[in-house]
Amino acid sequence: MSKRESGRILGVLVLLLLIAGVGVGAWYFLVYTKSPQYALSQFFAAAQAGDKDKVDRFTDKSGGIVGFLSTVAAMAPNMAGLDPVRMIYPGYGGADLGQTQKVAVNSVTVEGEVAKAQVTMEIARDGKTETIQPTYVLRKTEQGWKVAVQDTAFGSFNQFVPGALRQSTARMMRQARANPMAAQFLGQLQNLRSEIDQYPQFRDFLKSAGAL
Repeated sequence: MSKRESGRILGVLVLLLLIAGVGVGAWYFLVYTKSPQYALSQFFAAAQAGDKDKVDRFTDKSGGIVGFLSTVAAMAPNMAGLDPVRMIYPGYGGADLGQTQKVAVNSVTVEGEVAKAQVTMEIARDGKTETIQPTYVLRKTEQGWKVAVQDTAFGSFNQFVPGALRQSTARMMRQARANPMAAQFLGQLQNLRSEIDQYPQFRDFLKSAGAL
Protein backbone atom coordinates (compact mmCIF):
# COMPACT_ATOMS: atom_id res chain seq x y z
CA MET A 1 0.00 0.00 0.00
CA SER A 2 1.41 3.36 -1.03
CA LYS A 3 1.82 6.28 1.37
CA ARG A 4 -0.86 8.14 -0.58
CA GLU A 5 -3.37 5.31 -0.07
CA SER A 6 -2.44 4.98 3.59
CA GLY A 7 -2.94 8.71 4.08
CA ARG A 8 -6.31 8.57 2.32
CA ILE A 9 -7.51 5.70 4.54
CA LEU A 10 -6.28 7.49 7.65
CA GLY A 11 -8.11 10.62 6.57
CA VAL A 12 -11.34 8.69 6.07
CA LEU A 13 -10.99 7.07 9.51
CA VAL A 14 -10.38 10.44 11.16
CA LEU A 15 -13.42 11.88 9.37
CA LEU A 16 -15.60 8.96 10.52
CA LEU A 17 -14.39 9.39 14.10
CA LEU A 18 -15.18 13.10 13.96
CA ILE A 19 -18.68 12.41 12.62
CA ALA A 20 -19.25 9.80 15.34
CA GLY A 21 -18.02 12.25 17.97
CA VAL A 22 -20.36 14.96 16.74
CA GLY A 23 -23.23 12.46 16.73
CA VAL A 24 -22.55 11.36 20.29
CA GLY A 25 -22.24 14.96 21.43
CA ALA A 26 -25.47 15.93 19.69
CA TRP A 27 -27.28 12.94 21.23
CA TYR A 28 -26.00 13.83 24.70
CA PHE A 29 -26.98 17.50 24.61
CA LEU A 30 -30.12 17.28 22.48
CA VAL A 31 -31.59 13.98 23.69
CA TYR A 32 -30.04 12.56 26.87
CA THR A 33 -29.97 15.81 28.88
CA LYS A 34 -33.71 16.16 28.24
CA SER A 35 -34.56 12.62 29.39
CA PRO A 36 -35.90 11.33 32.73
CA GLN A 37 -32.77 9.19 33.07
CA TYR A 38 -30.61 12.32 33.04
CA ALA A 39 -32.84 14.13 35.55
CA LEU A 40 -32.74 11.15 37.91
CA SER A 41 -28.96 10.84 37.67
CA GLN A 42 -28.59 14.56 38.41
CA PHE A 43 -30.93 14.25 41.39
CA PHE A 44 -28.97 11.34 42.83
CA ALA A 45 -25.65 13.15 42.39
CA ALA A 46 -27.01 16.34 43.97
CA ALA A 47 -28.59 14.50 46.91
CA GLN A 48 -25.38 12.57 47.53
CA ALA A 49 -23.41 15.82 47.52
CA GLY A 50 -25.97 17.63 49.68
CA ASP A 51 -26.39 20.27 46.96
CA LYS A 52 -29.78 21.75 47.95
CA ASP A 53 -30.05 24.16 45.01
CA LYS A 54 -29.49 21.39 42.49
CA VAL A 55 -31.79 18.98 44.35
CA ASP A 56 -34.54 21.61 44.24
CA ARG A 57 -33.95 22.06 40.52
CA PHE A 58 -34.59 18.39 39.81
CA THR A 59 -37.51 17.75 42.18
CA ASP A 60 -41.21 18.53 42.16
CA LYS A 61 -42.53 18.93 45.71
CA SER A 62 -46.13 19.60 44.80
CA GLY A 63 -49.01 17.56 46.23
CA GLY A 64 -51.46 17.82 49.09
CA ILE A 65 -49.75 15.27 51.34
CA VAL A 66 -46.32 16.86 51.02
CA GLY A 67 -47.89 20.28 51.61
CA PHE A 68 -49.70 19.02 54.73
CA LEU A 69 -46.57 17.46 56.21
CA SER A 70 -44.56 20.60 55.45
CA THR A 71 -47.15 22.67 57.33
CA VAL A 72 -46.99 20.34 60.33
CA ALA A 73 -43.18 20.41 60.26
CA ALA A 74 -43.13 24.20 60.18
CA MET A 75 -45.24 24.33 63.35
CA ALA A 76 -43.06 21.86 65.28
CA PRO A 77 -39.86 23.48 66.64
CA ASN A 78 -37.83 20.28 66.31
CA MET A 79 -38.94 19.77 62.69
CA ALA A 80 -38.51 23.28 61.33
CA GLY A 81 -37.28 23.27 57.74
CA LEU A 82 -37.70 19.50 57.33
CA ASP A 83 -37.26 18.75 53.63
CA PRO A 84 -39.51 15.99 52.21
CA VAL A 85 -36.64 14.98 49.90
CA ARG A 86 -35.01 13.39 52.95
CA MET A 87 -37.57 10.64 52.69
CA ILE A 88 -36.66 9.56 49.15
CA TYR A 89 -32.88 9.72 49.53
CA PRO A 90 -31.75 8.35 52.91
CA GLY A 91 -28.87 10.44 54.20
CA TYR A 92 -29.86 13.70 52.53
CA GLY A 93 -30.10 16.29 55.30
CA GLY A 94 -29.95 13.67 58.05
CA ALA A 95 -29.36 9.99 58.69
CA ASP A 96 -32.60 9.22 60.56
CA LEU A 97 -33.71 6.98 57.65
CA GLY A 98 -30.22 5.61 57.06
CA GLN A 99 -27.38 6.55 54.71
CA THR A 100 -27.40 5.75 51.01
CA GLN A 101 -24.30 3.81 50.02
CA LYS A 102 -25.04 2.76 46.45
CA VAL A 103 -27.70 3.41 43.80
CA ALA A 104 -28.45 1.48 40.61
CA VAL A 105 -31.20 2.29 38.12
CA ASN A 106 -32.51 -1.02 36.80
CA SER A 107 -35.02 0.25 34.24
CA VAL A 108 -36.98 3.32 33.20
CA THR A 109 -40.36 3.27 31.48
CA VAL A 110 -41.98 6.37 30.02
CA GLU A 111 -45.68 6.87 29.38
CA GLY A 112 -46.41 10.34 28.07
CA GLU A 113 -45.29 12.85 30.67
CA VAL A 114 -44.73 10.32 33.46
CA ALA A 115 -41.69 8.09 33.90
CA LYS A 116 -41.11 5.32 36.43
CA ALA A 117 -37.65 4.13 37.36
CA GLN A 118 -37.06 0.84 39.16
CA VAL A 119 -34.13 1.47 41.47
CA THR A 120 -32.01 -0.66 43.80
CA MET A 121 -30.40 1.16 46.73
CA GLU A 122 -28.02 -0.04 49.43
CA ILE A 123 -28.75 1.74 52.71
CA ALA A 124 -26.65 1.68 55.87
CA ARG A 125 -28.95 1.50 58.91
CA ASP A 126 -28.01 0.72 62.50
CA GLY A 127 -24.64 -0.71 61.52
CA LYS A 128 -26.13 -2.95 58.83
CA THR A 129 -26.53 -2.61 55.08
CA GLU A 130 -30.04 -3.12 53.72
CA THR A 131 -31.21 -3.28 50.13
CA ILE A 132 -34.40 -1.51 49.11
CA GLN A 133 -36.09 -1.36 45.70
CA PRO A 134 -38.24 1.77 45.44
CA THR A 135 -39.91 3.10 42.32
CA TYR A 136 -38.97 6.68 41.49
CA VAL A 137 -41.65 8.62 39.66
CA LEU A 138 -40.69 11.53 37.42
CA ARG A 139 -42.92 14.07 35.70
CA LYS A 140 -42.24 16.21 32.68
CA THR A 141 -42.66 19.90 33.47
CA GLU A 142 -42.02 23.13 31.59
CA GLN A 143 -38.55 23.10 33.16
CA GLY A 144 -37.86 19.51 32.13
CA TRP A 145 -38.15 16.17 33.92
CA LYS A 146 -38.26 16.23 37.71
CA VAL A 147 -38.51 13.64 40.46
CA ALA A 148 -42.06 13.72 41.87
CA VAL A 149 -41.38 13.65 45.62
CA GLN A 150 -44.92 12.80 46.74
CA ASP A 151 -45.46 9.97 44.24
CA THR A 152 -42.02 8.53 44.94
CA ALA A 153 -42.12 8.80 48.74
CA PHE A 154 -45.61 7.49 49.36
CA GLY A 155 -45.79 5.09 46.45
CA SER A 156 -42.75 3.26 47.92
CA PHE A 157 -43.46 4.14 51.56
CA ASN A 158 -42.54 0.72 52.96
CA GLN A 159 -39.24 0.73 51.10
CA PHE A 160 -38.07 4.09 52.39
CA VAL A 161 -39.42 3.78 55.95
CA PRO A 162 -38.20 0.61 57.71
CA GLY A 163 -40.69 -1.55 59.55
CA ALA A 164 -39.46 -0.75 63.07
CA LEU A 165 -39.77 2.98 62.39
CA ARG A 166 -43.25 2.56 60.91
CA GLN A 167 -44.37 0.72 64.03
CA SER A 168 -42.91 3.23 66.48
CA THR A 169 -44.30 6.16 64.50
CA ALA A 170 -47.76 4.59 64.35
CA ARG A 171 -47.65 4.05 68.10
CA MET A 172 -46.70 7.69 68.69
CA MET A 173 -49.50 8.86 66.40
CA ARG A 174 -52.06 6.78 68.31
CA GLN A 175 -50.84 8.28 71.59
CA ALA A 176 -50.86 11.80 70.09
CA ARG A 177 -54.59 11.64 69.47
CA ALA A 178 -55.05 12.37 73.19
CA ASN A 179 -53.60 15.82 72.49
CA PRO A 180 -56.37 18.09 71.08
CA MET A 181 -54.01 19.96 68.73
CA ALA A 182 -52.40 16.78 67.42
CA ALA A 183 -55.83 15.20 66.99
CA GLN A 184 -56.92 18.23 64.97
CA PHE A 185 -53.97 17.89 62.61
CA LEU A 186 -54.51 14.16 62.21
CA GLY A 187 -58.17 14.80 61.53
CA GLN A 188 -57.21 17.01 58.61
CA LEU A 189 -55.80 13.96 56.86
CA GLN A 190 -59.38 13.03 56.05
CA ASN A 191 -59.45 15.99 53.66
CA LEU A 192 -56.64 14.31 51.72
CA ARG A 193 -58.26 10.90 51.58
CA SER A 194 -58.57 10.87 47.79
CA GLU A 195 -54.81 11.48 47.45
CA ILE A 196 -53.89 9.09 50.25
CA ASP A 197 -55.87 6.28 48.63
CA GLN A 198 -53.54 6.51 45.62
CA TYR A 199 -50.73 5.16 47.82
CA PRO A 200 -51.85 1.85 49.40
CA GLN A 201 -48.71 1.42 51.54
CA PHE A 202 -49.08 4.86 53.10
CA ARG A 203 -52.85 4.46 53.46
CA ASP A 204 -52.44 1.17 55.34
CA PHE A 205 -49.82 2.75 57.61
CA LEU A 206 -52.19 5.59 58.53
CA LYS A 207 -54.95 3.08 59.22
CA SER A 208 -52.66 1.16 61.55
CA ALA A 209 -51.93 4.44 63.33
CA GLY A 210 -55.62 5.16 63.74
CA ALA A 211 -55.36 8.26 61.56
CA LEU A 212 -57.90 7.11 58.97
